Amino acid sequence: MIYNFFGIEVNYIIIKAEENNDKPPILFLHGWGGEIRSFSAYAQKIKNRDCILVDFPPFGKSGQVTFPLSTKLYAKMIVGLIKSLKIDTVSIVAHSFGGRVAIEMSKIGLNIDKMLLTGCAGIKKRSMASCFKIAKYKVVKFLCKIHILKPEILKQFGSSDYKNLNNIMKQTFNNIISYDQTKDLKKINCPVVLFWGKNDKDTPFYFTKIFKKHIKDCGVVSTNGGHFAYLQSPSLFLEVMFAFFDIKREN
Repeated sequence: MIYNFFGIEVNYIIIKAEENNDKPPILFLHGWGGEIRSFSAYAQKIKNRDCILVDFPPFGKSGQVTFPLSTKLYAKMIVGLIKSLKIDTVSIVAHSFGGRVAIEMSKIGLNIDKMLLTGCAGIKKRSMASCFKIAKYKVVKFLCKIHILKPEILKQFGSSDYKNLNNIMKQTFNNIISYDQTKDLKKINCPVVLFWGKNDKDTPFYFTKIFKKHIKDCGVVSTNGGHFAYLQSPSLFLEVMFAFFDIKREN
């Protein structure tokens, strides 16, 4: 199914519960570069809740991004989709970038029952090494501007993935990674469980301390995995998800 967000096609699917119930549906939000399949195996095991899975544009079967997006716009996109389905309350399972969107959604008029966040991004981090690279880039960019260095030298900065993005997606990516949501964690008023890999290099385990400090009702389940702990420890993730959301287990 397709939801239209200012001309951008957003692909989504709904897996209906096998029995009638009055519990809110579970919304699955994948990480950057992922797609519906990132969580589909887990959603298919849920029998007593509707499940909604989304492809964030431009990933999966969603359309291309035609103007620069931000975390706020992605959140408005998903809230608009949910409201178009006449749903006013959801539970959320989110990984990495999907967690960024979930945090933002908690601010803009959608009731969130519970959130299960794994490897959640949104806290700005910079190592001394990255600070040095940023400072060096700014100096080199200035030297190019005054024609001391050739502009081509700027191409050596940034990851290969970033270099392959078009200009719209480069701006979108920059909008996302520069947005620090630490202050917004205090606005989350629903129960939260963090499922985190102790060896996560992208969203380090110390992030969980920051989340717990700012979110009133927040618990942590740790694993020995990395940034994709939910895929590396699937049995434990399922156990946590089923218990937290009171999901009916298969016979």
